[in-house]
Amino acid sequence: MDQIGAVPSRGRRTRGEFCHREKTETSAAGCLCYCLPKQFGGKLMAKRRVLTGGIAQESHSFNPILTRRERFTIIEGQGAVERSRGANSTFGGVVDSAYAAGVELVVPTLFRAQSGGPVDDLVFAEVCDIMVDAAKRGDFDAIVLPLHGAMLTQTSADPEGVLIERLRAIVGKDLPITAAFDLHAHVKESTLEPLDFLSGYLTNPHEDQSATAKRAFRAAMGILDGTFNPVLAATFLPMLTLGNDTTLAGPLVEIHAYAQNAVKQGRAWDVSIFNSQQFLDVPSMGQAVLVYGNDEFREVQKAANEIIRLIWTFRDKFIIKYPALEKELENVEGSSGPIILGDQGDRVVAGGPGDSTCILNYLLQNKIDVRTYFPVYDPEAVETCDRAGIGKEISLTFGGKFSTGSPSVSARGKIISLGANIPVTYDGPCDRGTKTYIEKYAVFRINNIYVVLTNQPYGYIDPAYFRAVGLDPSAAKIIVTRSGYHFQLNFANIGRVVTVDTPGMTSYYLDQFRWQHARPFYPLDEIEYEPRQYTRRRA
Repeated sequence: MDQIGAVPSRGRRTRGEFCHREKTETSAAGCLCYCLPKQFGGKLMAKRRVLTGGIAQESHSFNPILTRRERFTIIEGQGAVERSRGANSTFGGVVDSAYAAGVELVVPTLFRAQSGGPVDDLVFAEVCDIMVDAAKRGDFDAIVLPLHGAMLTQTSADPEGVLIERLRAIVGKDLPITAAFDLHAHVKESTLEPLDFLSGYLTNPHEDQSATAKRAFRAAMGILDGTFNPVLAATFLPMLTLGNDTTLAGPLVEIHAYAQNAVKQGRAWDVSIFNSQQFLDVPSMGQAVLVYGNDEFREVQKAANEIIRLIWTFRDKFIIKYPALEKELENVEGSSGPIILGDQGDRVVAGGPGDSTCILNYLLQNKIDVRTYFPVYDPEAVETCDRAGIGKEISLTFGGKFSTGSPSVSARGKIISLGANIPVTYDGPCDRGTKTYIEKYAVFRINNIYVVLTNQPYGYIDPAYFRAVGLDPSAAKIIVTRSGYHFQLNFANIGRVVTVDTPGMTSYYLDQFRWQHARPFYPLDEIEYEPRQYTRRRA
């Protein structure tokens, strides 16, 4: 386990050993000590340290592909900080906050994977053990966790809560634990009970990942300083948003404005609104509103109730149908620039398998032969291309193994390129600066259609994925992504972006699933307006 210094240090002082320098003195490296609050007599102590890391993934209950260890990007120690400084990610927000505050970070491990099926229990156990072992070693002042909040494992419906509770059992009730979650997290009482503070993204498509983690970091520092004593009022409602749930237009614009006004007016210290991911078959799934106050309950309870009531009032306006594929491709041959399509039915970003052939089959059947980039998850097809080699013409069958709404494609084409462990750095603004890689790929050309075959599913929310395999996004007429929202931010300067209504595991036709735990919830079921209430005061 590496211990990361946010600014260069001139030597470690033991915990509780006071610095005798004047508290106004600084060096070129920054202040090397932290002032104690006034209630401690204004004395100085060794630089603060924060434990961070964990595991982040969004799960889909009905995706049969288990998310195993090889799906995760794993970083730790000094390398973790170097990779993430300045990145618009939750971990990047923790790193930047630590640098700004002169706080050291302890980063035992951070596992991050794109969305998919539930996580292997063994992977989750590995991360928990690493984090718990680090907690047992102590010598830190707070814990700030950059998680996702919508992860499942084979046996747990609340793994984030399990991890946080295990850490709480080690550090006791006094040490601050805060976290940052995705807006689509499934937040429940068991998640909140061991947490002092939880912040969620305020944007969809997501632009504020780093800012969200900075709120969580600020809360932890405020608790340590004695300037923030968090009290929480939370409300929950078994209801889903289905399509009209961006923060750029629609009901969430008004709802988030109302919530932020509560903060501006001093009624609340912080507000987060969680619109649960729609493919989690877990008990009590739905909307969650968290309103934090600073040592005062009355106004935060009132604000939480007002916001959940607004969500219920707009419940039918959250449901829309996406444009039809055939309508969007009517005049594609004569278009002046690329059209970038979000394949709504098979969004890897929402946990889909990434092997739907629906759009490709439509292009082939309608003889639309324009320069097209089409990604497909198919490890066997990648291996077939690898064995044949670059430049070879072969007959290949691929896709449609898990997404059964459209058959596999069988076609003759040419292998244009092959590669492995290809770095990808997001250009943003969604997740700007995030560094990942394509494990193994093959580009297979069918006339003017370039099929990007990979041995792992990817969301393609950033043009960098296509550039990494040698395809220029600006040269295409059609680009298909495995995303519904986030790609729109990152491809906006490339061409016209639109999410199209396609069948599949991540479409919003929820009656296609065999729900066992989540129901009843609106809109599949008629329910009474009876929000659950939860409150928490820091002991």
